[in-house]
Amino acid sequence: MSIWIHLEIAPTKKTSERDLNEIEKKRNQEKVRVALSSLLAAVFLTLTKLVVGIITQSLGIISEAAHSGLDMVAAAMTYFTVKRSDKPADAEHHYGHGKFENFSALLEAILLLITCAWIIIESIKRFFKPVEIKVIPISFVVLVIAIVVDFSRSRALAKMAKKHQSQALEADALHFQSDIFSSLVVILGLVFVKFGLPVADPLAALGVALLVLRASWKLGKRTVDVLLDRAPEGLDQKIKEMIQAIPQVSSISRLRLRRAGNHYFLDMNVMLEKDSSLEKAHQVTTLIEDKISELLPNSDVVVHTEPEEGAGFLEDKADLLRDGEEEKKIVYEILNQHFANFVEFHDLTLRRIRGSRLISLHLVVPGDIKIEDAHKLCDHLENDIKERLGSSEISIHIEPCEGECKTCEQECKSKESGKMEKKDDD
Repeated sequence: MSIWIHLEIAPTKKTSERDLNEIEKKRNQEKVRVALSSLLAAVFLTLTKLVVGIITQSLGIISEAAHSGLDMVAAAMTYFTVKRSDKPADAEHHYGHGKFENFSALLEAILLLITCAWIIIESIKRFFKPVEIKVIPISFVVLVIAIVVDFSRSRALAKMAKKHQSQALEADALHFQSDIFSSLVVILGLVFVKFGLPVADPLAALGVALLVLRASWKLGKRTVDVLLDRAPEGLDQKIKEMIQAIPQVSSISRLRLRRAGNHYFLDMNVMLEKDSSLEKAHQVTTLIEDKISELLPNSDVVVHTEPEEGAGFLEDKADLLRDGEEEKKIVYEILNQHFANFVEFHDLTLRRIRGSRLISLHLVVPGDIKIEDAHKLCDHLENDIKERLGSSEISIHIEPCEGECKTCEQECKSKESGKMEKKDDD
């Protein structure tokens, strides 16, 4: 006979709550510092470019000022979002506040698209109504300074985003990276204007718009994917391969993965070998959690273990007992005789595989029942079934009852008696 216990195991706490809070606090402080420094850099670049753009009447530089202004707004959003997103879960946000980062990144993408539209419209106007542009040394000086600052901030943000898996910081880094390329395009446009090609200025502005459009599209797609709980590409397959490499794991029947901010939430159904004990099942789930924690440090994992059904159960459905109704009635009678000791049963199946009778059922027992008593109950059921039906292979899947309704309190016989039915040996 096979007896299976329903297990759902959440992550074990290997570090004290105090230590976890300290680690999370330090991470948050690092993210806030880099976000604040990026905000100050964006303010400086925006004001500098705007002043020089107005003086020179260069649409390329003005578009760069607008782009930096957008970066300033985005950096401000990132700063306040990072402070908010690292707050722990509460009564209203059971999965924490991580998606504030993703929502902020989506708003930044929308702002980028608006900026692109404005630059494109103004560039088209300049083709038909040229404006005299003053090319002065300060224009090049400002743009070179902007490139240096953008490069410094993009590296710092990208490094911190990778370290803390922060999409908001990654979005901010993307803004500064696009500024580097757009500044180079504007410098090229001013050089052509200096040599008598004024049309190069609106062309440079269009180049900036295309770069920003590309950045905003990539950013928007990633943030929408996270907000819609799309599994990160390739990550689910990587996790499956890692878990299936564990010897006791037969297969994974389901894996669900979602992300909120820098946290991952996973739940999975793992099929174990039939002869696995309850202790072994617990060891396997702990090992699974350890492996996932190594791959995804900020993860919340729930593992549900089930027995691997034999190939015959799946492949020989045509052999389902067509004349087994009488046998089912006998099993029902036996279950009713023991009903004082369990809450309910379901998924009762009788099959005959290569001449052997196979009986499978799920038995729901009181949540506080001891494992020893659950096994005794299954032994009683097995003996009674074999006594009435003869030789049979019996698989009983035990599940704890989690019901707390009034009906359960009033009508559940197992909770009224709370005792195992004793069966005489003779």
